[in-house]
Amino acid sequence: MKKKILVFMLLAISLISLSACGSTKINLSDYLIEKRTSLYTAEDELYSVTFSSGTREQDYQLDGIINDMVDFGIITLSRLDNNPLANDTYTYTVQINDQTYTGFLEPSSVDNSYLADIGAAAPSDASITVQITFTGYSFNKELTNTSSLFSVNGEKAIEIANEELKEELKNITSDKNTKIEVVMKNLKDYSNSEIKNYYWYIGVISTNGETLGILIDAGTGDVIAKKV
Repeated sequence: MKKKILVFMLLAISLISLSACGSTKINLSDYLIEKRTSLYTAEDELYSVTFSSGTREQDYQLDGIINDMVDFGIITLSRLDNNPLANDTYTYTVQINDQTYTGFLEPSSVDNSYLADIGAAAPSDASITVQITFTGYSFNKELTNTSSLFSVNGEKAIEIANEELKEELKNITSDKNTKIEVVMKNLKDYSNSEIKNYYWYIGVISTNGETLGILIDAGTGDVIAKKV
């Protein structure tokens, strides 16, 4: 009798262990190597300026390990009509509270904007002013913390992504030797001049080269697009 009880106990323990392994969920926030937390914006009649800041891995390597993280802040200038900016010298001055940063914007490799990383992040209650000068023009505005108006913050966006991508994440990490790294960005869409849309983009890349991505509306939490 005691032997039967022992067998049943061992079987129950093994089933519990198997169940626990099978129910393990990947939390994307544990693998973030770039996390943009705030988005400040301003515009005039012709141009849009954004300042997006957060933390990122200092020396990026696709190894599934989160190494030293540093603050960053990306200042971006673009035209409201989405046409390319002229080939010019764009000088910026960014003031965050009592700290001032200066330099030159460089052309983006992915769109029609010019941008620079000032190497500093902005707290959620920061006062930020930006001046950008180039031939015959000067953009000089105080920026608004647009991300503070999002109905869906970064943490909620991660929760949505965890749920929406859970099956794909299970597949991509089915090999225990495969690691993942994750980026989270806040994006704007001014393609319709009458409507300003903002999104969270969460991208996943594995050490074997597989990628996942999801675009989430920052106002509603709706999933706009998925790349699986």
